[in-house]
Amino acid sequence: MLQGIPGPKPFTSGSRPCKPQLPNTRHRHLHAAIKGTSESLQHTPQVKICGITSVQDAKLAASAGADMLGMIMWQKAKRAVSASVARDIASVAEDHGIQSVGVFVDENPQQIQDMCGASGIQVAQLHGKGARHALCQLPENLHVVYVMNSDDHGIIQTPSPAQLAEQSEQVLSRHVQWLLIDGQQGGSGQTLPWSKLKVPNHVAERGWLLAGGLNPDNVAEAVSELQPTVVDVSSGVTQHDGITKDKQKVAAFIAAVKQGRQ
Repeated sequence: MLQGIPGPKPFTSGSRPCKPQLPNTRHRHLHAAIKGTSESLQHTPQVKICGITSVQDAKLAASAGADMLGMIMWQKAKRAVSASVARDIASVAEDHGIQSVGVFVDENPQQIQDMCGASGIQVAQLHGKGARHALCQLPENLHVVYVMNSDDHGIIQTPSPAQLAEQSEQVLSRHVQWLLIDGQQGGSGQTLPWSKLKVPNHVAERGWLLAGGLNPDNVAEAVSELQPTVVDVSSGVTQHDGITKDKQKVAAFIAAVKQGRQ
């Protein structure tokens, strides 16, 4: 989740996106929409704590029970981290047996691969238009979170991988692991209109992440309403500076997620 990222721009055919291959039978059940499925109803959502800027906060989140640690690799963001800090945060994630996620906005495929490889990041979150267009050229062993933005009425404004593929002759030889639904400006703390939100089907093999204005006070309602695979929080669990994670808020958020599925 990023503070200050401009909203999505209209897609143009000149960007040459990629055409995803249809999932085979073995994977087809994984590619179905997670919202409303019996599988999603059986499990408490995982928790991604994003905007981690220090080893201390990484350990705090991991010890509290987070399943993913997100860090901003786009250097124009206020929560951006250096390559060395990213490496240390990814190491904390590995030590706790959870996943490290690097958030990218306008980096090219080689930059994304190089930064993830140097830092030990396991998952690339393609948050901006430029990063999304890198999807075709990212290797299968680097898992991805494909971000789509919703407007204030719950209408998705970002083309899905399949929609991008309609204007391309390229073939995507890899899968999209996760879809993330966020507001027009990630990290702003603005809550999505949950009752109106329609999550796209057949986009990702492992499910979808809900972001956008989540905090300890509203996440249980969001989980009950939408049944996401993962909930993603950044500003909702920070101290007054909007950067440092708050131990009590992180613990309260994770407890509320479990409550929302009871």
